[in-house]
Amino acid sequence: QFCERSMIVRRFTEFVVGQVQPKDYLGEILAIRGVFAQMSPRVPGVPLFRYTNDPLHVEFLRTPERIVKDINERGFSTIDCDEYACLAGTMLLQIGRPVRYAAMGFSPRSLSHVAVCGKEPKSGQWILLDGVAGPREREAANKAVELLFRVVD
Repeated sequence: QFCERSMIVRRFTEFVVGQVQPKDYLGEILAIRGVFAQMSPRVPGVPLFRYTNDPLHVEFLRTPERIVKDINERGFSTIDCDEYACLAGTMLLQIGRPVRYAAMGFSPRSLSHVAVCGKEPKSGQWILLDGVAGPREREAANKAVELLFRVVD
């Protein structure tokens, strides 16, 4: 909940959803999903969020605030799936959406990926945001052999 209170992340979230019409809750969720596919406005040819794996024997986890600071300082951030899910989840919480984190495994007893879902309040539908899978997020989720959810509201 600390990062949900971060004004640095809040300003970034407000920028991302700023062009969405008021009370277009699905539009806000989709704007948050979409920012993770954008190119950096400051570094030509570089994605705003560049996906990379963690080192083989180390689990890195930058806070959402650190990720936004990287963007402000360098024009982009390098993140993996758990950092993406934490930032997207924080942004969803900041606009008043309940979130649930989805840990996925693509072989039995092997959770190896995480994504986030935001609840659209008018329909009650959970919208999957998976920056690693991108436009193939539904296909990737359907391939999961193991799935574990944790709701945060």
